[in-house]
Amino acid sequence: MDQGGTKISLNYYLFFSICIALSVIVIYPTTASSAGITIVPKDAIWSYLDNGSDQGVLWRESVFDDSTWLTGPSELGYGDGDEATVVDFGPDPNNKYITTYFRHPFNVTDISNISGLTLNLLRDDGAVVYLNGTEVFRSNMPADQITASTLASLGVGGVDETVFHETCVDPALLVNGTNVLAIEIHQFNVLSSDISFNLELTSSPVTRGPYLQTGTPTSMTLRWRTCDLTDSRVRYGLDPGNLNNVVDDATLTTEHEILLTGLNPDTQYYYSVGTSTQSFEGDDTDHFFVTSPLQGTEKPTRIWVIGDSGTANANAQAVRDAYLSYTGTSPTDLWLMLGDNAYLFGTDEQYQAAVFDMYPMLLRNSVVWPTLGNHDAEPLGSSSSNGTGPYFDMFTLPGMGEAGGLASGTEAYYSFDYGNIHFINLNSTGSDRSVGSAMLTWLESDLAATSQDWIIAYWHHPPYSHGSHNSDNPLDSGGRMFDMRENVLPILEAYGVDIVLTGHSHSYERSFLLNGHYGTSDTLTPAMILDADDGRMFGDGMYAKATLGQGANEGAVYSVVGSSGLISGGPLDHPAMFVSMNVLGSMVLDVDGNRLDVNFIDDNGATRDNFTLIKGPRTDAIPDIKANGMDGPVVIPQGDNLTVSITLDAGDYEGDPADWWILMFYYDTGAGSWVPFNSAFFSEYIFNLGPIDIINTTGLPVGHFLFYYSVDTNPNGVFDADQMFSNFVVVETQ
Repeated sequence: MDQGGTKISLNYYLFFSICIALSVIVIYPTTASSAGITIVPKDAIWSYLDNGSDQGVLWRESVFDDSTWLTGPSELGYGDGDEATVVDFGPDPNNKYITTYFRHPFNVTDISNISGLTLNLLRDDGAVVYLNGTEVFRSNMPADQITASTLASLGVGGVDETVFHETCVDPALLVNGTNVLAIEIHQFNVLSSDISFNLELTSSPVTRGPYLQTGTPTSMTLRWRTCDLTDSRVRYGLDPGNLNNVVDDATLTTEHEILLTGLNPDTQYYYSVGTSTQSFEGDDTDHFFVTSPLQGTEKPTRIWVIGDSGTANANAQAVRDAYLSYTGTSPTDLWLMLGDNAYLFGTDEQYQAAVFDMYPMLLRNSVVWPTLGNHDAEPLGSSSSNGTGPYFDMFTLPGMGEAGGLASGTEAYYSFDYGNIHFINLNSTGSDRSVGSAMLTWLESDLAATSQDWIIAYWHHPPYSHGSHNSDNPLDSGGRMFDMRENVLPILEAYGVDIVLTGHSHSYERSFLLNGHYGTSDTLTPAMILDADDGRMFGDGMYAKATLGQGANEGAVYSVVGSSGLISGGPLDHPAMFVSMNVLGSMVLDVDGNRLDVNFIDDNGATRDNFTLIKGPRTDAIPDIKANGMDGPVVIPQGDNLTVSITLDAGDYEGDPADWWILMFYYDTGAGSWVPFNSAFFSEYIFNLGPIDIINTTGLPVGHFLFYYSVDTNPNGVFDADQMFSNFVVVETQ
């Protein structure tokens, strides 16, 4: 971090910046191009001059002879410890060189093939960039004439030292053959402790996206950004290579937004984006989206949840990659961002690095539904009161009820439906949180209007946390945690909310099944914990709510997922929480009918917490399944005998009892999924009606086994969530 002058980061953010720096060992500079050709990569070799001399203006020209300069790969600089090449700051550490020069030649065979030119610059502190002698970018430098003694406008510190700054460059400045980039890096003052330089030059007309917004059963919004002013066209269809539908907008713009309507529900479409004369990206198997199922439809749904992910560094990358490995070929139907999506100030540049460059594949295939965090809003970010700023400019959100919820009249808070799930996004950062406010009045009306099976609410500031923020402290975060707990939770719980997701505290915390806890942690009573178990199938048992739909005050699970970009510790001892941990990660929600499975995946891909919530009454047909005479979970030593029995009473089945089956499944911890157990000890894993005696268990592998019944005459190892919850027994071998 620079020393000896005013920082670009306000004092309010100084400690936060240090936390980020300490939590990251290696800074990962994310790519700033969504597609296209890399002309100058980030690891390019540069010639540099670090002797404190004044090179005037001739050094900028392509014909300048730099053969006596030193050379080395980027990143170049000193003072941070992450440099590939260390440059010299001079003999006096209290009077360092102000300016360091860099040059790099590159070849272009045919400039007619270059469509759009994007330059991405990492600079600490200020920089001026020249292409073939012409200035193309000036960053953190005064507007006057630049000399070797010109100081940068501001000192750069903390997370800002890792941000790549993007600009569009006129391709007409290129020539066939050799071209030269020349860059001068300037310090903020002679005491500055470090210098950093890296650069990437790419050719692509699209500099952001494409990305999906506000998906519904019959519509989808596609957005992308270009360097040049162009018209907009989206082509789409059911097969790549046959995009037979076209939507155009003749307006010349760099911010492109096309709404597709008249789509079929729950249908996969392929697409391309571009102009009326040229396709920029897509028309392949990588560019597709799936429309939402009809409202109320039960469809297995995967939801990815990240919070405080906006660090644009190795932490966020690891969390992302761990999730992608976990989900594999299973699609991400939608994903939620819980705020602080782009540190430190939620600027457009910081969003580019932290969101659009970090998650390009997810953005082009899955709709992201963000919420606003304090670092997205203050002091240079977005305003909730008038819906202005980068957050509101780059996201298209359903403030008018376009996606199934009740119109809120603002993009600051909104709701939407996906299948049989109702999502509510509240704005804890900038909207009025008081009783009777516009947001809370809308919230109650929206909840009263929905008839969905599931209600999932999310915002930034947690009602319960003893992490890097303390929800018991009325001064912490401007009282926002107090307000959300005291004013919002009573409304949500009265209308049967099932799970509440927040960030802000840089940790992971997950509650018991709670209801009625609206005070500080010392006011929690046993009566407010509706289920003090772990919520796990293989533990104390899953959480259950009697009503499928809106059962008032039947309990909710509250989770803080604020560790998708950094961790900051804290006491982590809130009594409402079943588990609290200072671990990087993200959350995965799987909703299938009346069952919700939740897994917290750390940055190495390990499942660190899980629970299951089941809603609705059990069916009348509930055979009794026991293992060794017990309901389970049953733990037996490896090699002991096992007897599994099923007892059917009158009315437990419809049709021929011969159609009932008992299935045995094994939990494959490596794959993270249940698989039919093709036992070497049994000729088949489908058994007749019982009582069924299984006595040859010697040699069964250590792990979890599940027995459940099905009325399907040909089960083929397919689960039925209702039957599995109502009628199963778990056996664990050790």
